[in-house]
Amino acid sequence: MSEETKPAPPTLGQKLGQKVVIIVMTGFVLMVSLFFVRGIIVERAERAQEVTREIAGKWAAAQTLRGPFLLLPAERANPNLPDSPPTRRLHVLLPDDFAAAVETTTETRSRGIFDAEIYTAAVKLSGSFKQALLDRSVLDGGWRLRPDEAMLVLGVSDARGLQEDLTLTWDGKEVEAAPGVPQGFLNLDGLHWPLQAFAGDDSDSFEIAMTLRGSSSFSILPVGRNSSLHVAGNWPSPSFDGIALPRSQEVGEAGFAAEWQISHLSRALPQTWNSAASPLPEWQAAVVGVKFLDPVDFYRLSERSVKYGALFIALTFLVLFLFEVLLGLAVHPIQYLMVGAALVLFFLNLVAFAEIIGFAAAYAVSASIVATMISLYAAAVLRRRLWGSLLFATTGALYSLLFVILRMEEAALLSGSLMLLAALALTMFLTRRIDWQSPVKPARPTPGGPASDAML
Repeated sequence: MSEETKPAPPTLGQKLGQKVVIIVMTGFVLMVSLFFVRGIIVERAERAQEVTREIAGKWAAAQTLRGPFLLLPAERANPNLPDSPPTRRLHVLLPDDFAAAVETTTETRSRGIFDAEIYTAAVKLSGSFKQALLDRSVLDGGWRLRPDEAMLVLGVSDARGLQEDLTLTWDGKEVEAAPGVPQGFLNLDGLHWPLQAFAGDDSDSFEIAMTLRGSSSFSILPVGRNSSLHVAGNWPSPSFDGIALPRSQEVGEAGFAAEWQISHLSRALPQTWNSAASPLPEWQAAVVGVKFLDPVDFYRLSERSVKYGALFIALTFLVLFLFEVLLGLAVHPIQYLMVGAALVLFFLNLVAFAEIIGFAAAYAVSASIVATMISLYAAAVLRRRLWGSLLFATTGALYSLLFVILRMEEAALLSGSLMLLAALALTMFLTRRIDWQSPVKPARPTPGGPASDAML
């Protein structure tokens, strides 16, 4: 064949472009593996939640106190049927002032490798009801109150958590509790006290004391016109939630303390109503309280770390690719695949170790194992301990950065994007003098492998 008909030799850019396509396809294969690893993590997290529910089922579920509500029956005779029983309905009155003092003692119960947070709360509720606050218009039309048949109702989301020391002091007198609430009243579960309301007085005071078991969270409905709530405990990592944040709070290793001051204007619940006009359902969400969070939810952190798996694979492959371009070394796509497989297994080992030794220790162990595997393999493939050590340092730096990013909830996206930008800038700087249009030069093959031209 004459020199005029010989095809032009491929340029470096063309050959490396083909290699990039193969590397990207390898990366997509590894992304599928990451998807399955994430599925395993989600499955383990669901199993942990199931065990938590089982432990709570033998102790008590998350508790929410709603009330107390003072229920005042009213009756009206039917003038057309004088011998028939009178028509009856309920009038509801909420406290004028309301105070709650709650002291929680939280502990961790374990089943196998799974944990659940349970607590015992010493609860004191106090306040007063004023008859003058009852909307007198609700009694128009011949209705007559029956305060001698009144009852005080307290909603408890899981009555199994109630202990035997429950007491109610009503105007200085103790009243015995009865289980359940009137059928259909606000769809509440809980208990009630039959009592005499406003016996010769316009105001009645109350004080409820109880020990309540629960798990995961505790919340309370601020039922007073003015509510003062105090919740404290020994859990070092609480999360305050509800319709309002605490007015003041203290959180430390020894525990927490929080106080709320809430007006009735901030909740979707009237101060008085009758059974003919029930409040809107939104009132049930108008609670404040605390969640007893695991300070390190390693399932959540592990799942978040998998989202950065593609970034890890891309940056590690980028380092190997730069070795090829800058040092004239040849790395086979199968060798890229093996390095990527080690990176994928890091995330699986992370959650497996974390269930036994905790997230931070599991992260250090898994990162050390994978970084050592990759560096030793790279040193053998590239025939230079120096390059293996460099890859170890690079991988270790990536794992360190990921650990920092996982701890930065708000700045995680910014940190990840800056990392990509820095990697791109470094790549542009290191390859700025490469002539991508020059013919391919033979590169040093990997040990026992074919010529580098075949690998590229």
